[in-house]
Amino acid sequence: MLARQAIRPIVQAVRKHGHSSHSPVTYTGQGPQSFVNDGWASARLPFNVNNKWAFATKAIVFLSVGFWAPFIVVEYQLRKANQ
Repeated sequence: MLARQAIRPIVQAVRKHGHSSHSPVTYTGQGPQSFVNDGWASARLPFNVNNKWAFATKAIVFLSVGFWAPFIVVEYQLRKANQ
């Protein structure tokens, strides 16, 4: 409780300082090399996250293949060398 009362003025000052009304907001536009904001979260992702179970399965398979690949390659090379 005491920490919250001590930190709140600092947080409010930082938030107020970040939104200075002295600097005008300028529109920069979108160029061919700039980031395109389509207006919603995950609009630019190269995969579909609407089905959370399918996404979880694909993510687990992708990450596990990347993790286990070096171990499988080393095992294969060691077995090949001992033949």
